[in-house]
Parts: sequence; C-alpha cells; structure tokens
Amino acid sequence: MLMRFLSLFILLLTASAAAAADDARPSGTNCQLTSPPAEAGEEFNHGITIRIFPRAKDIGPSYTGCQVTFVPNGESWVVLSLTEIVKGDPVRMWSEHTEDQSTLTCRFRKGKLIRGKADNCPAPQFLLVKSLAPGCVQQIKAAVAKDGIGATLPSECEYQ
Repeated sequence: MLMRFLSLFILLLTASAAAAADDARPSGTNCQLTSPPAEAGEEFNHGITIRIFPRAKDIGPSYTGCQVTFVPNGESWVVLSLTEIVKGDPVRMWSEHTEDQSTLTCRFRKGKLIRGKADNCPAPQFLLVKSLAPGCVQQIKAAVAKDGIGATLPSECEYQ
C-alpha cells in the first residue's frame, strides 16, 4: 500500500513539474534577447514605441524560436512578451508580466486553440505581431504633425 501511494505521489509530482516547466519561459532562437536589434520592427501605442523582433514577415516555415515584444523603460528595454514559434507555427505566448497565470497554459497548433480556455487565451490570429519597418513610427509622427490626420504616409511604412 505504501509503495502504491509513493508511486502515485511521484507520478503526480512529476506531472506537476512537467506542467510547470511547460509554462516556463521559452528557450530557443531570440528567446533570450534583452534588447531589440536595430532591424526590429516598430509599433506604437499611447505614444510609446514598441519594438518587435523578428518581424512577422521574416518568420518562415523553418523558424523555431521566439518573436519578442519590447517596451521602453527609460534608457533600456523590457521584454513584454514572447511568442514561441515551432517550425513557423506560433504555439503559445509567454510573459513574466501576466496577471492571469491561466493564459500561460494556452496552446495553439496551426491557428487553432488546442489547450486552455478561449476566454483566457489570446486570439490565434494575434499571436504573431505585425509591425512597421524600423524608423516608420518617427516618419508617421512627422507626416501627421506636418499634414494632420489625413497625411500621406510613406509607402514603405505598412504593417507586415
């Protein structure tokens, strides 16, 4: 009886440790970046320029690693989130800043939610973040400052 209990306890402990490791920070190409490379894409929200690397347009079917979203913190950068990608397929989002830990359990395959509750998980189509080319945020701000909201934007500044 004691052996069965110990076996069950070890099995549960192992399963629990595996689940915790499964929700840990991803590892792989670009997953350990602490600041955006010069070629990182840009996005802006509430006047803050956010950097994304690699850009969604540069993630092909052989890419395995992370797409990293950075936010400024004074003169440095903070990793806001990581999207883990396996062979071009975004499989999960991770952030050490999430308030709802249940979002870390969400898993996707080929654009479909396969684990987690839809109410707690990001929409699959938004796992990869599209971005503007480097320098476009400043160009857009300058065009709008000069010509107003209807300004003609630079053709190279499209979300990709």
